[in-house]
Amino acid sequence: MSVNTAESENAQPVAHKPASELIYRLEDRPPLPQTLFAAFQHLLAMFVAVITPALLICQALGLPAQDTQHIISMSLFASGVASIIQIKAWGPVGSGLLSIQGTSFNFVAPLIMGGTALKTGGADVPTMMAALFGTLMLASCTEMVLSRILHLA
Repeated sequence: MSVNTAESENAQPVAHKPASELIYRLEDRPPLPQTLFAAFQHLLAMFVAVITPALLICQALGLPAQDTQHIISMSLFASGVASIIQIKAWGPVGSGLLSIQGTSFNFVAPLIMGGTALKTGGADVPTMMAALFGTLMLASCTEMVLSRILHLA
């Protein structure tokens, strides 16, 4: 029996670390072509997620084209601000990862129903939009509070 055979009989299996599928880590700077491709991909994905709910709500409520354009512009601006906050990690706020913030489809049906009820009741467009945006802000704040305590349930 040779020395190598004795060593191989007593050898423990080596635990191999699973290979990570990540190409770039959090602090890495990808080359410009990959960065531009990722930016373009996120831009296209963002348009669908941000513009579609606004269009659905505006079309269902029969808003004029000027108001629809204004609401789409506000949706894109809010998505941009929220994405910057999420991408830049400031303390506990933000993930520090490339994550585009879009509009939630959860509020589409309630906003259409509420807007239709207000319109049927005789509310003009500015009054209807003010009531809907106020309701949306309150619902969003409720969602943020519940997200902090949901894990306790």
